[in-house]
Amino acid sequence: MIALICTVIGLTDLTKYEDATWLVESSRKEGMIWGDWCPRKEEFRSLGPLQVSKACHHDALKFDPSIGGTYLDCQHLDYSIKVMRAYLARYCTERRLGRKPTNFDRARIWVGGPRGPWRESSIPYAKKIIGAIK
Repeated sequence: MIALICTVIGLTDLTKYEDATWLVESSRKEGMIWGDWCPRKEEFRSLGPLQVSKACHHDALKFDPSIGGTYLDCQHLDYSIKVMRAYLARYCTERRLGRKPTNFDRARIWVGGPRGPWRESSIPYAKKIIGAIK
């Protein structure tokens, strides 16, 4: 099934973790999928199939400027995957965690930001991702 999805979207190397995140975040949909509304900032918190936040997009571009594009490009799965990979390459490292990162760590950072692995609130989301991988 993953191979079929990857062929359709042009990503031949979508990992099980990335596919699970796509499933959990948007039920494998693409497009202008807006996340929760933030009344304080008067804007949506995230966008696209992987629900990328503006802060995540900014951090990923700062880490890997070759990604290019704009925040609105996060509506496309292939672009969102590039952003996710750069973000996790920046924050989900053995040096930061003190051990080899796992998919559980990746999920906690994806939902909780750079401090995700130390936030209890990121655990339920990470469990959903692991469940989707299995």
